[in-house]
Amino acid sequence: MLSQPTRSLLQRRFGHALLPQVVGMMGVAALNSASAQEAATRPGLALVPEFGIRQTLTDNVHLSGTDRRAELVTELSPGLRLFSNTGFVRGSLDYSLTGLVYARESSFNNVQQSLRAAGTVEVIEKRAYIDASASIAQQNISAFGTQASDPALLNGNRTEVAAVRLAPHVRGRLGGFAEYEARLTLEGTNSKGSNANSRSADAALHIGSDAASFSRLGWAADYSHRVVDFSATGSSVVDLLTATLTFAATSELRFSARGGRESTDLLTSKTERYNTWGWGATWAPSERTRLELAQDQRFFGKSHSVRLEHRMPRSVWTFSDSRSVSTNASSSGASGQRTVFDLLFAQCASSTRDPVQCAAQVDATLQNQGLTRASLANGGILTSGPSIQRSQNLSVALLGGRTTVIVSTFRNDTQSLGSATIITGDLSNGNSLRQSGQNVNVSYRLTPLSALSVDLARTKSIGAVSGQSTDLRSLTATWSSRLAERVDGSVSVRRSSFDSASNPYSESAVIANLRLRF
Repeated sequence: MLSQPTRSLLQRRFGHALLPQVVGMMGVAALNSASAQEAATRPGLALVPEFGIRQTLTDNVHLSGTDRRAELVTELSPGLRLFSNTGFVRGSLDYSLTGLVYARESSFNNVQQSLRAAGTVEVIEKRAYIDASASIAQQNISAFGTQASDPALLNGNRTEVAAVRLAPHVRGRLGGFAEYEARLTLEGTNSKGSNANSRSADAALHIGSDAASFSRLGWAADYSHRVVDFSATGSSVVDLLTATLTFAATSELRFSARGGRESTDLLTSKTERYNTWGWGATWAPSERTRLELAQDQRFFGKSHSVRLEHRMPRSVWTFSDSRSVSTNASSSGASGQRTVFDLLFAQCASSTRDPVQCAAQVDATLQNQGLTRASLANGGILTSGPSIQRSQNLSVALLGGRTTVIVSTFRNDTQSLGSATIITGDLSNGNSLRQSGQNVNVSYRLTPLSALSVDLARTKSIGAVSGQSTDLRSLTATWSSRLAERVDGSVSVRRSSFDSASNPYSESAVIANLRLRF
């Protein structure tokens, strides 16, 4: 039974209509005294060790259209979740190390890592901070190579990609009329078995009007110096100086106009200078609805950003459309693609600023509906140089008392940037790439401890110049349940079909999964 203060807090965050569902989800999570939900809501530092055992019986482990080989793959996955929601360190870490054992072909035994971490360290109270994030995941090397829906299947077109970001910054006030922030951002992406590796360093300074002193009119000046280094194409520099004026028409509607000067050697072999200008608008009529628009004239042409988020008592709607330069070797980071976790986390984060508690609440929801943090995730590609990306994404989550429906669709257009960078891989010889996909997940809570879910996914890639194309479709049905106080289990059946000019195949599998928490 929830206490009255807890019940009141949930009503404020989720609304009266969703309260019974949220209470039910929390009741399932509370069966485990060391669960992520309970650990994250307690003040301080919490560590949740986990161990997973997963077995996959597949009829085509090599993903071949002609040489089909059945295989039993066993995965042993020790992992841990670390939460901190108090003191000078706040954030979360989710890490697992998976050993894959193949019953018939032991020479393919290997170890894979998975990491998702983000946090902030407050070095000097309300003045100096360090933001940090890191990830390790499996990603496709080429959009035109063999694609698979399961990293346990043997695929030479897949590699492990690690990314890290470190951003120390300081902020404060100047003379009671202005605010400042100085930030240094260091980023790196490294992939095994590929030359798509990148490093970047960005030093930025922001000075702007104090919101309390300039309630309707505001101003800001920004300068950034960015150095980008790809292992395959070398380093480049981008300098950008911008002045911005803002006008608050109402408390809900704000406009901005900006102009400046930009210099870079990304387009040509020597540094060129360009004039930049643009505008923006933000409309936030309530905590549940937010619309952001921006358009700028940049050195590579027009860039834009559109983002809409709207929450209702039983649904979440998000739409994004952007065109920008990607200076990261892993294009998935800028593609705008979202997982189920990202979608539900956005709903929670709009009503509370505690990211650790939001993550715990979303984990409880996913667990109860038979989903994972990776559900509906769409992988991008690796690039060996800077590229221009146009990304569009629409995601909808409909939350019922027993049924949850999550729909996501995306489209990404990627092309190399200018003649100064010689890019290999999918974007070589002037080729451009279009990726599109749709995901539909329907989950039904059978009992307070079990759920049934069906996931339908499709990802298609087309090369504009090369004429290459691939099309991956998969259908997965999963039954999941709480088997004991600290034990969760699931059984899935999967059918996948892959079309390509070089290696079309089909694959069927039965998967059993067991996860223990300590």
